[in-house]
Amino acid sequence: MGYFTKPGSNTNSDLAPLSTGRVSACLDSHNWHYEVSDDGDIGGWWDGFWFVFSFRGKNREILFAHAVWSRGVPSTEFTQAALHANEWNAEHLWPMLSVREREGVIAVLADFSMDYSYGLTDEQLDLHIKYAIDTIVSALSWMDGKYPDYVDSNQ
Repeated sequence: MGYFTKPGSNTNSDLAPLSTGRVSACLDSHNWHYEVSDDGDIGGWWDGFWFVFSFRGKNREILFAHAVWSRGVPSTEFTQAALHANEWNAEHLWPMLSVREREGVIAVLADFSMDYSYGLTDEQLDLHIKYAIDTIVSALSWMDGKYPDYVDSNQ
């Protein structure tokens, strides 16, 4: 028994490696629609935002959830958008927001990642995915509120 292990608690034998198949099975369990790229990244729409779940790290052990804000805010608003992103980041652990300028418009990126070097249970994976989606949607919706006069470029 480990120093912090309670008698009868689960052991690491319940932990399985992170994989595209496991993430797909989790999404399937919710009847969510998505697509898998040739390199195993998973993309789909949640609440009007395009998400990508990718795998990083030497052994693809890091689950990285990423979404891009879809408003057509001009690059002249870059400084203000960066201040809004910093405001979000100062008050929230996840997701991390960053701002980029692409072809004359502002792109706000929302990132949420977790390292599963030692594996994870199906329940942990489900919680991570739901939490990533929920927090990213919350952050990008919050940004929508800062720019209500700009049209969503996905509509």
